[in-house]
Amino acid sequence: MMNRETGSLRARALDSVKRVSQVGLLIYREGVKEINIMSRFPHNPSRITAEMHLSKLTLNKIIFRCVSACVVFFLATPITGFAAVATTTILISICNDGILNPGEVCDDGLFNDGDYGSSSVQKRCNSTCSGYGPYCGDNALQALYLEQCDDGNNTSGDLCSNICIQEEPPLSTSTPPAPPPPPPVISGGSGGGGVFNGIVPVSAQTRIILSGKAYPNTSVNILKDGSIIGVVQTDVLANFSYETSNVTPGPITFGFWGTDARGVRSITYTTTFQVTQNAVTSVSNVFLPPTLDLKSKKIGPNDLLDALGATAPSAKVSLYIDKEKNPRVTATSSDSGLWNATVPTDGLQNEAFHAIKSMFEQFGVGAQAKSGYSQAVNFYVGVRDVQTPGNADLNGDGKVNLIDFSILLFHWGTDHAIADLNTDGRVNLTDFSILLFNWTG
Repeated sequence: MMNRETGSLRARALDSVKRVSQVGLLIYREGVKEINIMSRFPHNPSRITAEMHLSKLTLNKIIFRCVSACVVFFLATPITGFAAVATTTILISICNDGILNPGEVCDDGLFNDGDYGSSSVQKRCNSTCSGYGPYCGDNALQALYLEQCDDGNNTSGDLCSNICIQEEPPLSTSTPPAPPPPPPVISGGSGGGGVFNGIVPVSAQTRIILSGKAYPNTSVNILKDGSIIGVVQTDVLANFSYETSNVTPGPITFGFWGTDARGVRSITYTTTFQVTQNAVTSVSNVFLPPTLDLKSKKIGPNDLLDALGATAPSAKVSLYIDKEKNPRVTATSSDSGLWNATVPTDGLQNEAFHAIKSMFEQFGVGAQAKSGYSQAVNFYVGVRDVQTPGNADLNGDGKVNLIDFSILLFHWGTDHAIADLNTDGRVNLTDFSILLFNWTG
């Protein structure tokens, strides 16, 4: 039986757990002994452990060790007895952050809408990151999107075109093939040693050819199943091509990333396809999205946002903010592939973080090149100073790290000034975003 003092201690401990749990689902279960929070920050995945030590009927301390952000679920336990340890396990997984987290099939960033894709390269992740939406090349006839056929690839010339339109069989205008040559004849005397007068058949080699566009006169890194296997140079038009026979038949995943002339790195573009044995598999239209950077990641209300980057020469670059379907502004890249744009920000929420991303289109004679979206870049609209680490340095040690994160979690849902970084009267996800924005580790 618990006495009144023990019951009060239990209530205080549970209140501390509940305060943290306001960002997740709280489930009680007897017998758990520690709080394990698994989280993921952008640069340093790690494990968080929070221990509530109860000794002599006093809640002594809470220690957090972590490295990232975004709570999915909590498992917490009530405290029984005079000395106990309360435990919560939190699995962090963020859909729409552009990072493939455990349990996710895909994650293309902030715009996972599951819309129809015109090819396997343009397929779109759904809003829950649990799979892709329909696309040409998924081996399923999508009549709703006017597909006439779908043979599981985006290759023309096989009776189903690269955009899933039925093709007419080719008309034969050649003469019938000649009969096969006679078998080889080996002749020679009784002393052995003969003359080979036949032909040795040579098996076709299993090979792949990858081609696309990146940035003019730069290097593109080629990855196979996550490991770099080669580096190729682009030409003045940003075209590149890579060929290898170091493959085995079956499904394979290739990745591509490059760095522009300013040193800004692109996203890693990946594609998965089937390699055919004893044949050449060609994958074209590998288009790296534009690189994107901002001159300033904090602007005042309705100020113009200066964006810049690189892409293919003479291409149209479109820039999108948050979840907008239409571009805020478009720009045209120079002959060297460089581009810049002044983006209006009218109508954006003040004192809040926003994200901008880009894509390119290039039109030629009878052809069109169109990339997917670049990696989203965050920026802040408002007058509050969110770029000085001291504002997020809650314990004043000159760093924004796990200790500050633990302090923010402890005050979660309260109006405590020490953790209310945007001074809106509530410690919530906005304050958490500011802390991540200034993270030093």
